[in-house]
Amino acid sequence: MIPVQLVTGFLGAGKTTYMNRLLAATDEKICLIVNELGAVNIDEQLIVKMDQEQIELSNGCICCSIQNDLSKTFYQLVAKKETFDRIIIETTGVADPAPIIQTIYYDEYLRQHFKMNAILTVVDASQMNRDLFKEGIHQIAYADMILLNKTDLVSSEELKHARARITQINPTVRVVETVQTEGKFDLLENTFQLSRVDEEQLSRLTEATESVSSLRAVTLNADLPLSRERVTRYVREVLMHYEDSIYRMKAIVRLKDENRKFVIQATNQLMGATFANEVHEGNRSVFVWIGKELDADALARGLKACEVEQDETHSR
Repeated sequence: MIPVQLVTGFLGAGKTTYMNRLLAATDEKICLIVNELGAVNIDEQLIVKMDQEQIELSNGCICCSIQNDLSKTFYQLVAKKETFDRIIIETTGVADPAPIIQTIYYDEYLRQHFKMNAILTVVDASQMNRDLFKEGIHQIAYADMILLNKTDLVSSEELKHARARITQINPTVRVVETVQTEGKFDLLENTFQLSRVDEEQLSRLTEATESVSSLRAVTLNADLPLSRERVTRYVREVLMHYEDSIYRMKAIVRLKDENRKFVIQATNQLMGATFANEVHEGNRSVFVWIGKELDADALARGLKACEVEQDETHSR
């Protein structure tokens, strides 16, 4: 399957600057999908061929516009049988990531060919002291990694405030400070990989809720080992109950009779789980739910029901 990365961000935050740097620096063959080709200012030295629907670059990358809708564009890519190392979708500044994620997730045919593996949001540090528009909040909530850009244009106090607001919206996201989208990160980083969940960051969070508008980040702990069957059912039932209102969830789980860490991630209703190589120290599990109008008490009760009591463990 071809990995798909989503690059989103506020208007003027620096998405195009990031994409130009990526296209100039990569050795991979990339298909960049944008709403309008005219909005992408690509270095003329890279361009081999250009028409109304497509730009071919000297490094093998191709840029194409979204024709009619995104799913049709994906179907056309499959029909052409072209091979790419990855596909990157650059959204408009006011785009909500949810419909793009759903385009792949809800289409069984497309799921056979593509997989969502990174959501990167570019944020203008100088704009974080203003009221965020709804889509801007969603872009932060869905992100695996945020490029906090234009940090040279703000004071240290403003930068601290910007990071605090991002963390309030999405406590699990990785934030990289950049100037003109240059910073300490890999341009093609697979940020959606389950192994990238920051356990130390999750472990610092205590049982609490924060709210931004109707958005909440609910952090829950379980102190007893959990049943894999119960916890998998719990996560799936929560995703089904809230439907599009769950933006992200991440969890590091201590399972019954298993020493390895069990890592769960979900975006919208797309869920993945895997065992990490590291041994899980102690019995504590940490869950972080990010979504709209979440019932923290109900989420806590559901998690509690996944615990395996000591006498239950010995009786099996």
